[in-house]
Amino acid sequence: MKKRKQLFVFLVLVSCIPVYSAGVKTKTAPVLQTMQSQTGKSENQKNKTAQIKVQRFDSTSPEGWDASFQVISSEKGNILIDPGKYDDELAAYIQSIGGIDVILITHGHWDKLRGLDSALAANPDAAVYIHELDRPNLTDPVLNCSIEHKISGVVKTEARTFTEGNYKFGEYSVEIIHTPGHTRGSSLFYFKDENMLIGGDTIMAELVGSSKHPGGNEEDRQNSIQKFKQRVFPKSMKIYSGHGEEIVYADLMKTNKDLK
Repeated sequence: MKKRKQLFVFLVLVSCIPVYSAGVKTKTAPVLQTMQSQTGKSENQKNKTAQIKVQRFDSTSPEGWDASFQVISSEKGNILIDPGKYDDELAAYIQSIGGIDVILITHGHWDKLRGLDSALAANPDAAVYIHELDRPNLTDPVLNCSIEHKISGVVKTEARTFTEGNYKFGEYSVEIIHTPGHTRGSSLFYFKDENMLIGGDTIMAELVGSSKHPGGNEEDRQNSIQKFKQRVFPKSMKIYSGHGEEIVYADLMKTNKDLK
């Protein structure tokens, strides 16, 4: 009986010892971490959300690429999405907002990768992320479709990878929604607190990106369409894609022929 009491006291004492998770803090790149839960926004977070800006850039090139991409900026940090180019205009804008913290790639096609090396050279502390299934596209001209335009596009940048789930990039909480079909690793970036979605070449105003390129799969595409249709988003949520203008969710469901 005495031994049982001693064991009970020991267990109580052990349970009271705080447990700390190990983590690495670095000034050179934000740490990518899976979020287990989301808490309510503080007043400071609300202010940061109100100050967010999404700047759209055109990345049309002589080789025939016709696309667009975004720079997200606020006090939470600065994120470059799918850098299809890195020219003087973009460089000046990024300098004006204090540089880039994170570069996110929605999928591994050359119109999203063409400016990546230059972007990282100009912002060497930025962390680059792509879905693990599209990482091979960085160095494969067939998979990244650059060969279709008679270019052997290869990215030298070392990218980190993500999978579907909830992540933290800088101070942004981002849900990554894996939507294969256009490519194996095509993904959406849902910024719930900011009420916006980065659709890449999957979710666009008029259609869902095709499966005709290498790495595409029509069955996966159809499954991704159903997956998106089963989600419920705020009607006012803004959607930014890799082709075309921004649109709100309520209008998207009326204009996108694949989502009707």
